[in-house]
Amino acid sequence: MACRALVVVVAALFVLGSSRFAPRAHAASQEEIERQLQALQDQIDVLRRQLEDTKVARPPAVAPLPAAPVAQPVAQPAPAALELPPAIRPSWLTDFRLGGYGSTRFEASDLHNLKDTFTFRRFVLTGDATIAGRLRSYVELELERFTELGVERQTLSEGGRQGFSQSIEGNNQSEISLEQAWLQFELADWAKFRMGKVLIPLGRFNINHDDNLWDLPRRSLVDRGVPVLPSTAAWSEVGLGFTGDIRTDRFGTFSYQAYVVNGVTLSSSIDTVARGTGEVETEVEIKPRAGTASLDVKGDKAGALRLAWSPAIGHELAVSGYYGRYTPDFLPSEAVWSISADGKMTFGPFEVEGEYVYTRFGGINRVARGFAQAVADRQFSSGTAPLEATVDFELAGLADTKQGYWLDLRYRFFPDFLRDSILGQRFENPQFILTTRWEQVWLNGLVQNVEFSGGVLGQILREDRFVNRATLGFAYRPVPLVVFQTAYERTWTNRGKSLSAVTNFLPARQTEDTANTFLFGVAFGF
Repeated sequence: MACRALVVVVAALFVLGSSRFAPRAHAASQEEIERQLQALQDQIDVLRRQLEDTKVARPPAVAPLPAAPVAQPVAQPAPAALELPPAIRPSWLTDFRLGGYGSTRFEASDLHNLKDTFTFRRFVLTGDATIAGRLRSYVELELERFTELGVERQTLSEGGRQGFSQSIEGNNQSEISLEQAWLQFELADWAKFRMGKVLIPLGRFNINHDDNLWDLPRRSLVDRGVPVLPSTAAWSEVGLGFTGDIRTDRFGTFSYQAYVVNGVTLSSSIDTVARGTGEVETEVEIKPRAGTASLDVKGDKAGALRLAWSPAIGHELAVSGYYGRYTPDFLPSEAVWSISADGKMTFGPFEVEGEYVYTRFGGINRVARGFAQAVADRQFSSGTAPLEATVDFELAGLADTKQGYWLDLRYRFFPDFLRDSILGQRFENPQFILTTRWEQVWLNGLVQNVEFSGGVLGQILREDRFVNRATLGFAYRPVPLVVFQTAYERTWTNRGKSLSAVTNFLPARQTEDTANTFLFGVAFGF
């Protein structure tokens, strides 16, 4: 048994090594290579355990009795090297992986308010540690459009008067976020307990959102630009649940993720503008956002589930869903639910990948009525001289239903005559990727404006909108973790309507309903 297992291991390693020199039928994707390596690693682990079990089960040989005892001098043992016992040795010192990714983009558009610009999209650091045999921790910290943050505090003394001064400096639209931080306890391959800040498994993009994994320099409308998801990707929540894989010989691999989390809730953002007339205007925008990482503002929790089937490497089909209350406790209890279907198929150098998401927000009228009663009036003034403060409240990002999809078609290739050029030298598997993406989003009953006064709801202005986008892209990957991306995209909405009202990335004017954009980006992982 031991010899047979050893022969199989040697044969697997020989096949893996010889495949390196085999002719390439097509340029394999990074995901396909990683899954092949993982499958080989799983086979080797199984064979290694069988080999160890064989050694343990082998009966010890019976030694013949000695003819006669002979006195021998007692040898003193050599001093052993100082080493920590395995039980207390910190395994994460030798099994810790520091990684991450980053991306930068240039874009030029025909929109009047969108100038040619370079954008530092994000830089992300990840840490993955196996603390013990079945204990794993993972953390992901993101710096989005972030380059600096400065805080200055000082004590002032002018004209005999004492005071304090505080200033905060930073770049526009920057963000620091903890996207993931969880501990996993592996009970079995099909049952891994996980608790902490986890990615919501709704659709395939949210759980595979790293910029360097994609061949286009902008994220999809469904997941980011509109979005159809209850919260924008990368969407993570605090909670607990289970994940696992069930591998079969005939039907491939089945996997799942199931979590209970705090869930999306209506949250506020405040924008204050001081005008030259001595008036301070404050706009309070209430819209759905990822749930809190502190005390939950609602009593009910949310749930998310994803079921996936991978019949072979490079193929996957999945369905997923989300359900939970989205209103805080001071508003009527209403739920948001989403369903999604996604998949990926590989046919030699061709790939087809896509995702569909449907989301419904319940009881928007009741929520608006409860909000009107909570704030008592849409506008109020402090009347304190020398400034007059006006506060406007707005409900945003709500629609009765949101639905949309994206579909990617890819072709991977690399001409043989370029392998000795600067694009192919010293690279194991360089690739060119030609990509087309088609996207559509429909917003039914989108809330445009809510009028209320004296705690009484006046009317809710709604409209039905759509957003379409077509993208043609070309990418070059010298190695799987690095990609140079170029793309042309055309985005349009209802005639005579503004794109800025239905997207969060296009500062279109009131009548600009179409945008043509050229993009060039670089993304890397390590």
